[in-house]
Amino acid sequence: MIRAAYAQTKPLSDIYLPGMTKPENIGALLSPLINNAIILTALASFAAVVFAGFNYITSSGDKAKVQQATTMLNYALLGLALAVSAFVITQIIGRIGGFDFLKPGI
Repeated sequence: MIRAAYAQTKPLSDIYLPGMTKPENIGALLSPLINNAIILTALASFAAVVFAGFNYITSSGDKAKVQQATTMLNYALLGLALAVSAFVITQIIGRIGGFDFLKPGI
């Protein structure tokens, strides 16, 4: 009555997205996911910086709106800094682990 768990019957190398080549190792499996997550985070942070700047310019001297735009700008820059540091950390881990996140097939 007890069936085997999915992880017990399928090796990790058989799990991949349609259209991708079959991953050779864990680095090749995680590399596109990590790269895309970092790119999306950086783009969202950049868009938030632009939006906060627009809100700051159009605040017309209203102290509440200026404070809100300043807070948004601070958080957006923090997010951008975190995205850049995440990229640097993944590169360091990749060098230590022996795989390159930017070239997963190598």
